Amino acid sequence: MNLTLLMRSKLTSKQNLLICLFVMLLHQLSVCGQSQVPNTELAPGAASSVGGDYVLRSNDLIAVTVFGEPDLAAQDRLSADGSVMLPLLGRVKISGSTAAGAAETIRQMLAADYLVSPQVNVSVVEHTKDYFTILGQVSSPGAYVLPPTGKLPFLQAIGMAGGFTRIASQSKITVKRKISGREQVIKVDGKKLANDRNEASFEILPGDVVIVGESLF
Repeated sequence: MNLTLLMRSKLTSKQNLLICLFVMLLHQLSVCGQSQVPNTELAPGAASSVGGDYVLRSNDLIAVTVFGEPDLAAQDRLSADGSVMLPLLGRVKISGSTAAGAAETIRQMLAADYLVSPQVNVSVVEHTKDYFTILGQVSSPGAYVLPPTGKLPFLQAIGMAGGFTRIASQSKITVKRKISGREQVIKVDGKKLANDRNEASFEILPGDVVIVGESLF
């Protein structure tokens, strides 16, 4: 009889131990699962994907969120006049501002008539792409996308095209650029720029066509 009770006692202890281990395992899995769930709500003032100094312009695609107000979220592309359509506010012009500046403009408009202390975030989903073209004696001639700033140091532009070829005339480079609707031709000396400490002394702008000539010797 005592032996039977002892065996039952040991069995009960093992069962309790297994139950405890099972409960602990479930708890650990629950904690891990919660830690892997991302926070999808944008916090106010979050930096845009193109950097805080990027200036919004026509054709940029932006996303607007208002903390705690999902019905006021919007995604729209800036029209030709630099405005977007937003819930409650209608068309709001934000071109010429940074994402933070646009968020502040929208915040003030919402605070004036609709919400108490709204927290607004504006992020750039897709910025307008500008291109430049490099032809002639570079390793990979063609059209290239400028960074969101809309400009690029000359030598970096050459680097994007794979650098000069062996027979390139680095001191005789032509850049065709439209200014106020008129094409202007700019002569560039790549060798001098390479020795210039100010790498951005000459920058490539949207629509520029760079032509690298061939050396005669």
